[in-house]
Amino acid sequence: MRRRIVQFISSCLLVLLGVYLISGSAYAHTLKLADVTFIEHKGDGYSISYPSDWTFNTNTTNSGGYVGDFFTDPTNTYVFHVYPSHDQTSDKQILDQLLTGELNSTLQSITPTVTVNNVEWQQGKASGINQLTGKQYEKIGWVSKNPVDPDHIPHFVLHAEGDPAAFDCYTDKYFLPMLHSFHFTK
Repeated sequence: MRRRIVQFISSCLLVLLGVYLISGSAYAHTLKLADVTFIEHKGDGYSISYPSDWTFNTNTTNSGGYVGDFFTDPTNTYVFHVYPSHDQTSDKQILDQLLTGELNSTLQSITPTVTVNNVEWQQGKASGINQLTGKQYEKIGWVSKNPVDPDHIPHFVLHAEGDPAAFDCYTDKYFLPMLHSFHFTK
């Protein structure tokens, strides 16, 4: 009896080890991203670096009708937006509107501020279901007052969104480096 228990436990451990190794190698394979080359883009009142294989576009879909820029990954699954904001409310209120503007969005826990290049940004994260596509998404956003030319553009709103499956990986590999490359200009 004792021998059967030991054999059973041993086989369970081997199965678990096999599952761990297989899922670990599959996970590493699907999330392993090659070194990223970033290129610089100069927009109205800012500059930012973005991955060279991403697509740059401009649109006016933000609530103020301001021209915003966005960068889309090659799979069209993840996107990073840069919008000027002439909203006269606080950074926090602008961020809250961004994150909770979609129906059924849920705020997630994250450090409320981050300092990048000596500029403090309000920071937030949310998840939800896109009303147009019906797909789940995660979104991370940053809002800061413009310290360089606030009369021209009082605030900048940056946010990234995409499929929750690899969102944290994309945040670490792409979105945070893009945030850190952002500079206010005149």
